Amino acid sequence: MGIYDRDYVRREPPRRAAGLGSMRLISVNAWLIIVNSAIFFFAAMLPRTYALDVFPPMDALQYYGHFSTLTLFELEVWRLVTFQFLHANLMHLLFNMFGLWVFGSMVEQTLGSRKYLAFYLVCGIFGGLMYLFLNLLGAMGINVPGALGNTAAITPLIGASAGVFGVIMACAYISPNSIVQLLFPPISLRLKWMAYGYVGLALFNLLSQGSNAGGDAAHIGGALAGFFFVRNHHLLGDFFDVFKDSRRTAATAPSRRRAGPAPPSPEIDRILQKVSAQGLSSLTESERRVLHKDTRRRRRRGA
Repeated sequence: MGIYDRDYVRREPPRRAAGLGSMRLISVNAWLIIVNSAIFFFAAMLPRTYALDVFPPMDALQYYGHFSTLTLFELEVWRLVTFQFLHANLMHLLFNMFGLWVFGSMVEQTLGSRKYLAFYLVCGIFGGLMYLFLNLLGAMGINVPGALGNTAAITPLIGASAGVFGVIMACAYISPNSIVQLLFPPISLRLKWMAYGYVGLALFNLLSQGSNAGGDAAHIGGALAGFFFVRNHHLLGDFFDVFKDSRRTAATAPSRRRAGPAPPSPEIDRILQKVSAQGLSSLTESERRVLHKDTRRRRRRGA
Protein backbone atom coordinates (compact mmCIF):
# COMPACT_ATOMS: atom_id res chain seq x y z
CA MET A 1 0.00 0.00 0.00
CA GLY A 2 1.40 3.38 -1.05
CA ILE A 3 1.48 6.45 1.14
CA TYR A 4 -1.39 8.15 -0.72
CA ASP A 5 -3.61 5.08 -0.50
CA ARG A 6 -4.10 5.91 3.15
CA ASP A 7 -7.05 8.21 3.95
CA TYR A 8 -5.34 10.01 6.78
CA VAL A 9 -2.42 11.26 4.67
CA ARG A 10 -4.11 12.15 1.38
CA ARG A 11 -3.15 15.79 1.92
CA GLU A 12 0.27 17.25 2.58
CA PRO A 13 0.58 17.84 6.32
CA PRO A 14 1.48 21.32 7.52
CA ARG A 15 4.83 22.01 9.10
CA ARG A 16 3.26 21.83 12.50
CA ALA A 17 0.54 19.22 12.88
CA ALA A 18 -2.75 20.61 14.11
CA GLY A 19 -4.13 18.35 16.80
CA LEU A 20 -6.67 18.81 19.55
CA GLY A 21 -7.03 22.39 20.70
CA SER A 22 -4.80 23.95 18.06
CA MET A 23 -5.79 26.58 15.52
CA ARG A 24 -4.09 28.45 12.70
CA LEU A 25 -5.40 32.00 12.28
CA ILE A 26 -5.69 31.53 8.52
CA SER A 27 -7.68 28.30 8.82
CA VAL A 28 -11.33 27.85 7.90
CA ASN A 29 -11.93 26.64 11.44
CA ALA A 30 -10.62 29.93 12.82
CA TRP A 31 -12.85 31.88 10.44
CA LEU A 32 -15.89 29.88 11.53
CA ILE A 33 -15.22 30.84 15.13
CA ILE A 34 -14.62 34.49 14.21
CA VAL A 35 -17.75 34.76 12.04
CA ASN A 36 -20.01 33.05 14.57
CA SER A 37 -18.73 35.31 17.34
CA ALA A 38 -19.00 38.48 15.25
CA ILE A 39 -22.59 37.69 14.27
CA PHE A 40 -23.53 37.03 17.89
CA PHE A 41 -22.12 40.30 19.20
CA PHE A 42 -23.59 42.27 16.31
CA ALA A 43 -27.01 40.72 16.96
CA ALA A 44 -26.68 41.56 20.66
CA MET A 45 -26.76 45.26 19.72
CA LEU A 46 -30.02 44.91 17.79
CA PRO A 47 -33.42 45.44 19.43
CA ARG A 48 -35.36 42.27 20.19
CA THR A 49 -38.69 43.27 18.72
CA TYR A 50 -39.67 40.15 16.76
CA ALA A 51 -41.68 37.43 18.48
CA LEU A 52 -43.17 34.00 17.81
CA ASP A 53 -45.88 32.34 19.88
CA VAL A 54 -43.56 29.79 21.51
CA PHE A 55 -40.34 31.80 21.67
CA PRO A 56 -39.17 34.90 23.53
CA PRO A 57 -38.65 38.09 21.47
CA MET A 58 -35.69 37.91 19.13
CA ASP A 59 -33.63 40.22 17.00
CA ALA A 60 -33.94 40.62 13.24
CA LEU A 61 -31.08 38.19 12.46
CA GLN A 62 -32.67 35.41 14.49
CA TYR A 63 -36.12 36.14 13.09
CA TYR A 64 -35.04 36.00 9.46
CA GLY A 65 -32.27 33.43 9.89
CA HIS A 66 -33.71 30.73 12.17
CA PHE A 67 -34.94 27.41 10.81
CA SER A 68 -38.28 25.75 11.48
CA THR A 69 -40.66 23.40 9.69
CA LEU A 70 -42.96 26.25 8.71
CA THR A 71 -40.16 28.30 7.16
CA LEU A 72 -39.16 25.38 4.95
CA PHE A 73 -42.75 25.02 3.78
CA GLU A 74 -42.40 28.62 2.61
CA LEU A 75 -39.36 27.51 0.53
CA GLU A 76 -36.92 29.59 2.58
CA VAL A 77 -34.25 26.93 2.14
CA TRP A 78 -31.37 29.30 2.91
CA ARG A 79 -32.30 28.98 6.57
CA LEU A 80 -30.71 25.51 6.60
CA VAL A 81 -27.40 27.39 6.49
CA THR A 82 -28.16 30.66 8.28
CA PHE A 83 -29.47 29.02 11.47
CA GLN A 84 -26.01 27.52 12.00
CA PHE A 85 -24.50 30.98 12.64
CA LEU A 86 -27.03 32.18 15.23
CA HIS A 87 -26.97 31.56 18.98
CA ALA A 88 -29.49 32.11 21.75
CA ASN A 89 -27.10 33.41 24.41
CA LEU A 90 -23.43 33.73 25.31
CA MET A 91 -23.13 30.28 26.90
CA HIS A 92 -24.67 28.71 23.80
CA LEU A 93 -22.01 30.42 21.68
CA LEU A 94 -19.12 29.60 24.02
CA PHE A 95 -19.86 25.88 24.22
CA ASN A 96 -20.13 25.55 20.45
CA MET A 97 -17.05 27.62 19.66
CA PHE A 98 -15.04 25.76 22.31
CA GLY A 99 -16.00 22.51 20.58
CA LEU A 100 -14.81 23.89 17.23
CA TRP A 101 -11.56 25.15 18.74
CA VAL A 102 -10.78 21.78 20.33
CA PHE A 103 -11.80 19.45 17.51
CA GLY A 104 -12.13 21.43 14.27
CA SER A 105 -8.46 21.77 13.32
CA MET A 106 -7.89 18.02 13.29
CA VAL A 107 -10.75 17.52 10.85
CA GLU A 108 -9.66 20.44 8.65
CA GLN A 109 -6.12 19.09 8.51
CA THR A 110 -7.41 15.70 7.38
CA LEU A 111 -10.02 16.85 4.83
CA GLY A 112 -8.45 20.08 3.64
CA SER A 113 -9.94 23.55 4.07
CA ARG A 114 -12.49 23.42 1.25
CA LYS A 115 -13.86 20.00 2.12
CA TYR A 116 -13.84 20.84 5.82
CA LEU A 117 -16.11 23.84 5.27
CA ALA A 118 -18.40 21.72 3.12
CA PHE A 119 -18.35 18.98 5.78
CA TYR A 120 -19.24 21.41 8.56
CA LEU A 121 -22.13 22.97 6.63
CA VAL A 122 -23.47 19.61 5.46
CA CYS A 123 -23.54 18.31 9.05
CA GLY A 124 -25.51 21.40 10.06
CA ILE A 125 -27.91 20.95 7.14
CA PHE A 126 -28.53 17.32 8.06
CA GLY A 127 -29.15 18.45 11.64
CA GLY A 128 -31.89 20.75 10.36
CA LEU A 129 -33.33 17.97 8.17
CA MET A 130 -33.46 15.55 11.11
CA TYR A 131 -35.26 18.24 13.11
CA LEU A 132 -37.68 18.66 10.19
CA PHE A 133 -38.24 14.91 9.81
CA LEU A 134 -39.10 14.37 13.47
CA ASN A 135 -41.35 17.45 13.39
CA LEU A 136 -43.28 15.98 10.46
CA LEU A 137 -43.67 12.65 12.23
CA GLY A 138 -45.18 14.41 15.22
CA ALA A 139 -47.44 16.59 13.06
CA MET A 140 -48.78 13.51 11.26
CA GLY A 141 -49.53 11.81 14.58
CA ILE A 142 -47.00 9.03 14.03
CA ASN A 143 -46.19 8.02 17.58
CA VAL A 144 -42.60 6.76 17.38
CA PRO A 145 -39.75 7.42 19.81
CA GLY A 146 -38.17 10.77 19.05
CA ALA A 147 -41.13 12.30 17.21
CA LEU A 148 -41.52 15.95 18.23
CA GLY A 149 -44.74 17.60 19.33
CA ASN A 150 -46.86 19.94 17.24
CA THR A 151 -45.40 23.10 18.79
CA ALA A 152 -41.97 22.10 17.48
CA ALA A 153 -43.15 22.99 13.98
CA ILE A 154 -42.86 26.68 14.78
CA THR A 155 -40.10 26.49 17.41
CA PRO A 156 -36.98 28.17 15.95
CA LEU A 157 -33.84 26.11 15.55
CA ILE A 158 -30.58 28.05 15.91
CA GLY A 159 -26.99 27.22 16.77
CA ALA A 160 -23.84 25.54 15.45
CA SER A 161 -24.30 22.41 17.55
CA ALA A 162 -25.23 20.10 14.67
CA GLY A 163 -22.04 20.99 12.81
CA VAL A 164 -19.99 20.65 16.00
CA PHE A 165 -21.43 17.18 16.67
CA GLY A 166 -20.44 16.19 13.13
CA VAL A 167 -16.90 17.47 13.74
CA ILE A 168 -16.61 15.51 16.99
CA MET A 169 -17.77 12.33 15.27
CA ALA A 170 -15.18 12.92 12.54
CA CYS A 171 -12.42 13.22 15.17
CA ALA A 172 -13.56 9.92 16.68
CA TYR A 173 -12.83 8.32 13.28
CA ILE A 174 -9.61 10.20 12.50
CA SER A 175 -7.92 9.74 15.87
CA PRO A 176 -10.08 7.44 18.01
CA ASN A 177 -7.49 6.73 20.67
CA SER A 178 -6.41 10.30 21.41
CA ILE A 179 -6.84 11.11 25.10
CA VAL A 180 -9.05 14.06 26.00
CA GLN A 181 -9.55 15.70 29.38
CA LEU A 182 -13.16 16.49 30.19
CA LEU A 183 -14.06 19.54 32.25
CA PHE A 184 -17.25 18.07 33.70
CA PRO A 185 -16.57 15.52 35.09
CA PRO A 186 -12.78 16.08 35.25
CA ILE A 187 -11.73 12.72 33.81
CA SER A 188 -9.57 11.54 30.92
CA LEU A 189 -10.88 9.15 28.27
CA ARG A 190 -10.40 8.16 24.66
CA LEU A 191 -11.80 10.50 22.06
CA LYS A 192 -14.08 7.89 20.51
CA TRP A 193 -15.78 7.17 23.84
CA MET A 194 -16.31 10.87 24.50
CA ALA A 195 -17.89 11.33 21.06
CA TYR A 196 -20.17 8.32 21.37
CA GLY A 197 -21.07 9.39 24.91
CA TYR A 198 -22.17 12.84 23.73
CA VAL A 199 -24.29 11.30 21.00
CA GLY A 200 -25.76 8.81 23.47
CA LEU A 201 -26.78 11.61 25.85
CA ALA A 202 -28.38 13.55 23.00
CA LEU A 203 -30.25 10.44 21.86
CA PHE A 204 -31.47 9.74 25.41
CA ASN A 205 -32.74 13.29 25.79
CA LEU A 206 -34.48 13.10 22.41
CA LEU A 207 -36.20 9.78 23.14
CA SER A 208 -37.25 10.92 26.62
CA GLN A 209 -38.62 14.21 25.20
CA GLY A 210 -36.31 16.35 27.31
CA SER A 211 -36.38 20.12 27.47
CA ASN A 212 -34.15 20.47 24.40
CA ALA A 213 -35.48 17.57 22.34
CA GLY A 214 -35.62 19.72 19.19
CA GLY A 215 -31.98 20.72 19.58
CA ASP A 216 -30.97 17.14 20.28
CA ALA A 217 -32.75 16.03 17.08
CA ALA A 218 -30.38 18.37 15.22
CA HIS A 219 -27.43 17.02 17.23
CA ILE A 220 -28.25 13.46 16.16
CA GLY A 221 -28.66 14.51 12.53
CA GLY A 222 -25.31 16.29 12.56
CA ALA A 223 -23.58 13.35 14.24
CA LEU A 224 -24.95 10.85 11.71
CA ALA A 225 -23.85 13.08 8.84
CA GLY A 226 -20.39 13.42 10.39
CA PHE A 227 -20.12 9.66 10.81
CA PHE A 228 -20.98 9.11 7.14
CA PHE A 229 -19.20 11.96 5.37
CA VAL A 230 -15.84 11.64 7.12
CA ARG A 231 -15.74 8.12 5.66
CA ASN A 232 -17.03 9.28 2.26
CA HIS A 233 -15.56 12.77 1.98
CA HIS A 234 -15.11 12.40 -1.78
CA LEU A 235 -18.84 13.24 -1.96
CA LEU A 236 -18.06 16.74 -0.65
CA GLY A 237 -15.76 17.68 -3.53
CA ASP A 238 -18.37 19.53 -5.56
CA PHE A 239 -20.39 21.04 -2.70
CA PHE A 240 -19.50 24.58 -3.79
CA ASP A 241 -20.02 23.95 -7.53
CA VAL A 242 -22.59 26.68 -8.14
CA PHE A 243 -21.31 28.11 -11.41
CA LYS A 244 -19.19 25.21 -12.68
CA ASP A 245 -18.83 21.47 -12.37
CA SER A 246 -15.44 20.69 -10.86
CA ARG A 247 -15.75 17.02 -11.85
CA ARG A 248 -16.17 17.93 -15.51
CA THR A 249 -13.27 20.39 -15.27
CA ALA A 250 -11.06 17.71 -13.82
CA ALA A 251 -12.15 15.22 -16.47
CA THR A 252 -11.39 17.56 -19.38
CA ALA A 253 -8.11 18.92 -18.02
CA PRO A 254 -5.04 17.86 -20.02
CA SER A 255 -3.42 14.80 -18.56
CA ARG A 256 0.16 14.87 -17.36
CA ARG A 257 2.64 12.05 -17.64
CA ARG A 258 3.66 11.15 -14.13
CA ALA A 259 6.19 8.79 -12.75
CA GLY A 260 4.83 6.00 -10.60
CA PRO A 261 5.16 6.47 -6.83
CA ALA A 262 7.96 4.72 -5.06
CA PRO A 263 6.93 2.37 -2.26
CA PRO A 264 7.15 3.87 1.24
CA SER A 265 10.22 3.12 3.30
CA PRO A 266 9.88 0.98 6.45
CA GLU A 267 10.26 4.15 8.55
CA ILE A 268 7.43 5.92 6.69
CA ASP A 269 5.26 2.81 6.97
CA ARG A 270 5.92 2.67 10.71
CA ILE A 271 4.96 6.32 11.14
CA LEU A 272 1.76 5.83 9.16
CA GLN A 273 0.81 2.82 11.24
CA LYS A 274 1.38 4.91 14.35
CA VAL A 275 -0.92 7.65 12.98
CA SER A 276 -3.59 5.07 12.23
CA ALA A 277 -3.42 3.57 15.72
CA GLN A 278 -2.80 6.64 17.89
CA GLY A 279 -3.61 9.72 15.80
CA LEU A 280 -1.53 12.58 14.41
CA SER A 281 -1.05 14.11 17.84
CA SER A 282 1.05 11.08 18.88
CA LEU A 283 3.89 11.88 16.45
CA THR A 284 7.13 13.36 17.67
CA GLU A 285 8.63 16.42 15.98
CA SER A 286 11.22 14.28 14.19
CA GLU A 287 8.52 11.91 12.91
CA ARG A 288 6.50 14.84 11.62
CA ARG A 289 9.52 16.18 9.77
CA VAL A 290 10.21 12.78 8.19
CA LEU A 291 6.59 12.44 7.05
CA HIS A 292 6.48 16.01 5.77
CA LYS A 293 9.73 15.59 3.82
CA ASP A 294 8.58 12.33 2.23
CA THR A 295 5.20 13.82 1.28
CA ARG A 296 6.81 16.82 -0.41
CA ARG A 297 9.19 14.56 -2.33
CA ARG A 298 6.30 12.43 -3.60
CA ARG A 299 4.27 15.46 -4.61
CA ARG A 300 7.22 16.81 -6.63
CA ARG A 301 7.40 13.47 -8.44
CA GLY A 302 3.64 13.60 -9.10
CA ALA A 303 2.85 10.67 -6.82
